[in-house]
Amino acid sequence: MTPSPNPDQTQPQILRTFTTLHQLRPIWGGSLILSLGLDPHGAALSIAANIAGAVSLAIDNNPVHLREVVRTGACDFVVTTLDEAIRVMKNEVRKHTPLSVALNADPFLALNEILGRGLIPQLFSTFLPPSTLTPEQTSTLTYAVHQFQSKGASLIAFSNREPTTPFTPSDKLLTPLLAERQWTLQTFPFDSPTALRTFDARALALLAPDDALRSRWLEAAPRILQRQRPPQRSLWLTESEFHEILSSPAVA
Repeated sequence: MTPSPNPDQTQPQILRTFTTLHQLRPIWGGSLILSLGLDPHGAALSIAANIAGAVSLAIDNNPVHLREVVRTGACDFVVTTLDEAIRVMKNEVRKHTPLSVALNADPFLALNEILGRGLIPQLFSTFLPPSTLTPEQTSTLTYAVHQFQSKGASLIAFSNREPTTPFTPSDKLLTPLLAERQWTLQTFPFDSPTALRTFDARALALLAPDDALRSRWLEAAPRILQRQRPPQRSLWLTESEFHEILSSPAVA
């Protein structure tokens, strides 16, 4: 078993997004992550937020995106009104349990409603291409960003597009961590779910007890990503860890 040279980028993107969230704060229970758009990067945030322990609300009215998050299980619920979204989210926020909700609605009408209700997330991100926005939509987004930031929300750009001020690119948070720990991202393909479970157990056994980031990832990924086919696992590894895993009889 060797890493895939050209892996599907879904799981690597989720891992990078989760790592960014963990760098911002290790504990997300009781927090709300709000985002606009459910393209692959937006869907990755919904999944990563669930792994991190947050409640997330992603707003999109693109039927292709919504069908895909239902198919992959990226979101736990798809609702059509903000009232429904708040109803399913509020108990989970109070209980500090994760939940990913997709709101099938016009992102800017919903954003105006969120602002009108005084709902403030702990993190806000948008995956809508700036070039596609009307002046009115840009104005709504700018006002929302200002309001969220003034209340202490983190503004993070997770997509590959050039981030706009005042959003912080996720790579700015990731790069120092990866350099400090000498991690590179490896993705391993497997022939069966059983082989993947064996790998996860072996990888967990290699980690130090205080390695909260990778432990949480390996413990949550089998549950959250169980629909992904073919089976694979992405993981941050040092060079020595990489060779140790490859030499293990359980995964060789």
